[in-house]
Amino acid sequence: MAKQPNEEKIQWHPPFCSAAELELRHDADILEFIQELPLSKKPLNIDLFIIKKTDSRTLKNDIGKIFRRDNICEYKGPGDYISIDDFYKAIAYACLYKSLGGTVDERPASQITISLIQETHPKLLFKILSENGVSIKLIYSGIYYINGNIPFPMQMIVTKELEKLNHSPLRVLTKNADKEDIRQLLKIANELVTQRDKNNFKSVVNASSSANITTYDDIKKEDETMAGIIEMAERKGEARGKTLGKTEANISTATDMIKDGLPASMITKYSKLSLEKLQELAKSLNCTLVM
Repeated sequence: MAKQPNEEKIQWHPPFCSAAELELRHDADILEFIQELPLSKKPLNIDLFIIKKTDSRTLKNDIGKIFRRDNICEYKGPGDYISIDDFYKAIAYACLYKSLGGTVDERPASQITISLIQETHPKLLFKILSENGVSIKLIYSGIYYINGNIPFPMQMIVTKELEKLNHSPLRVLTKNADKEDIRQLLKIANELVTQRDKNNFKSVVNASSSANITTYDDIKKEDETMAGIIEMAERKGEARGKTLGKTEANISTATDMIKDGLPASMITKYSKLSLEKLQELAKSLNCTLVM
């Protein structure tokens, strides 16, 4: 298959996080999203960590029905897949996260879930798991619950198999996006209220359109309204991508300085991050911020 222009430059993880937020936007008031959560001082990061702030409500979106308090998401972009080793690595990450609480059992296993996300059906993974006595059950379209000798509630999300109407943000993150999925995604533009939702929308459209240039061009020719939405998202998405790049660099700088025990005043000066952000970062690193 011939590669489209800029295909190799597409970073799929940031738009995945944006797509996940869009999918769960109707419950955003009780969720906190943390990208690339560091598990330790060494480079062990969770792709997306979602904190559910209350137990009293079940999330509206099917992908969040399984969620407890602390929810670990591991994502593989188009062309990649969750191997059996990735499966156990995700469990290991969950175990490590559980073990790093400030007090004994501060992070109960019963309050931690694991979500594995990839585009295509994990036939080989499911075969290996089944042969080892692990139960795999289709609960919703594209969403499989995994049960067995596993210490945490676990699900596999196959984005290509997700129901079309409510999962367009995840379904369009592919190199072969369907026009119907793209149109469904564009339709939600007018219902987005918060700036965060709008930014996430732009991130998803920008990544998807970069990987599906011809399909998006066809839609632009067929519908002037959708053409305007696409072009605005692409422009803003490019600008946001540059901003995100700077932010990631600032966080990386701050992380190193916190680990080195440098004072907060100096870290703020060089990283341009707020004191509140530094305190959150230090907490996630299990480090003390020097004031």
